[in-house]
Amino acid sequence: MKYNRKYLGVALRLMQRGSLYRHVMGFIIQKGLTIREADEADKLKVDLWINPKGYISKAGHQNQNVTEFVAYCFGYLAGRVQLVRYSSENRPYSGYWLWGLAVKSQFKGGGIGEKLSQEVILKASTEGSKTLDLLVFNNNVPALQLYRKLGFVHYVIPGLEEQLQAQPTQNGHRHVVMRKLIGHFQ
Repeated sequence: MKYNRKYLGVALRLMQRGSLYRHVMGFIIQKGLTIREADEADKLKVDLWINPKGYISKAGHQNQNVTEFVAYCFGYLAGRVQLVRYSSENRPYSGYWLWGLAVKSQFKGGGIGEKLSQEVILKASTEGSKTLDLLVFNNNVPALQLYRKLGFVHYVIPGLEEQLQAQPTQNGHRHVVMRKLIGHFQ
């Protein structure tokens, strides 16, 4: 059973790369997709999904500088993302950041990550932010493609770049910063 599940997961990921799958699933998923700002019940569901055997954190639940959005597809939790607002005292992390975009594997390829990201962009824009930053692994091709599609470009933040270069790499890959100009500055 364990091996069957593994092979089914590999097969699903291969199918999700195909344009026909993405087109059909995107159409189906969009029919049942709801995106909203997360309430406390949503945040607990996200915690259980992200940490199924671990500690349930309420640290970010009451943080006024974090807005979490969730996506539900036909009533099932399908994804989440956070908009984090850092003050200028938090350098090199300052300004508005897109954090923790995640889509459950069975819903990948249907445009949920794009819709969640657009929600963060809209919220940051309505709050008057000029830019939106994010971190992504430089080998995460699907995420890089999505962020480029949404108008993000590679960006170097002095101070942060040095920290990122000093971090241990995972299989030779490391985080890079991407930035999008938003609002009137696009």
